[in-house]
Amino acid sequence: MAAVTALRPAYRGRAPRMDLSAKSMLQRDLDLAVAARARKERACLQEGAGLLALQQKGGREGSGSGFGGAGRAPAAATGKSKASKSKTSKKGSKSAGAAKALKQHGSVLAKELINEGVVRIDGAITAATADALREFVDAERIRSTAEVSSGQRQFSDRFADLVLVENRCDLLLPLDGPPVDALQELLGERSVLGPLLEEVVGRNAVFQEIACLISEPGAEQQPLHPDTPFTPTPSLYAAFLALQDVTVEMGPTLYLPGTHTKEQHTIFYGGNLAVGRDPVGTRTNPVNEEYLASRPVKFGLLKKGDVALYNQQVLHCGSANESEDRVRRQFYISVRNPAVKGINARASIRPAYLNQLSLGEVRDELKALAVGNPAHTFAKLYEADVFLEGTAESAARMAEQAPVM
Repeated sequence: MAAVTALRPAYRGRAPRMDLSAKSMLQRDLDLAVAARARKERACLQEGAGLLALQQKGGREGSGSGFGGAGRAPAAATGKSKASKSKTSKKGSKSAGAAKALKQHGSVLAKELINEGVVRIDGAITAATADALREFVDAERIRSTAEVSSGQRQFSDRFADLVLVENRCDLLLPLDGPPVDALQELLGERSVLGPLLEEVVGRNAVFQEIACLISEPGAEQQPLHPDTPFTPTPSLYAAFLALQDVTVEMGPTLYLPGTHTKEQHTIFYGGNLAVGRDPVGTRTNPVNEEYLASRPVKFGLLKKGDVALYNQQVLHCGSANESEDRVRRQFYISVRNPAVKGINARASIRPAYLNQLSLGEVRDELKALAVGNPAHTFAKLYEADVFLEGTAESAARMAEQAPVM
């Protein structure tokens, strides 16, 4: 893996801007502490390289990428298109659970996902579909903001909370129009991602998130974190889809491949895995500078329509958007394994959809839509969302936003 110096722009020293009229002093202090930790972690990390796709036959016709992509390298990255093996892929580094999973799964992408915790798929949706969804997201953000401002909806009906929310937005999307068109290409019959998710987590996996993360210029780098604590069987997988080309200045997602194991979590949390189960997400353990400096870094420098799929136990973060005027929009979905119990997981999904959709049901619905049949499941949930009161009922549903699985 060739190091790419350009993938680590110099920190400009911007402090997070705080609106004290809208935030408590306590929240301000917490944000400042979180931002300071992220900057310290950032200073420890290696120079990064772009996350590349593996080569495998198949995939969307006309995508130019094949199954898993042809390894289309980001502009700043060099080297062969086939993804390099990191240190964590060496014999003896995998847990017994991972070794068993490797025997169970046959595809190249599934094995890479088990080994590294993150894979890239090029051309998951077409550029035209990505453009339509990006325009829809911008309009939906305006519409949702107006609904919340007018009192028609609660904030949690249309948006999810984020760490270092300044200049970031997590917009919950409806099952209608361009989001469904994107899901058709992303998970439908001719997709790469749909069969891959079925292979690693099964058709009974439940949709946990259907949303778009928006990162604007000035967004700070987040602290490194896993979305879920370590469990022998991964509890969630998330797919991040680029709605425009992503450059390093725009704050791509930063991944530390191979950090989804019990051993890696134990080191990251200073020997105390219980810290990883903290639902608030605050970190009391010191930053392990030597450990962070030892880990290879991959950036999600995706082209429009490309996707990164990751085991949500992998250490990652949103990096800083240090561009002058470029907004990064990232459509994403996640699915959770209902067989894994006792995990708190945030749900960036509209309240009416929470715990209502399995991967198999969604893929079956998309198959029916592809041949002209009506969208019974999506239509029912869309109607439930439209008529969901923005008061007690939606608040009660989103009280389950971190359901114990």
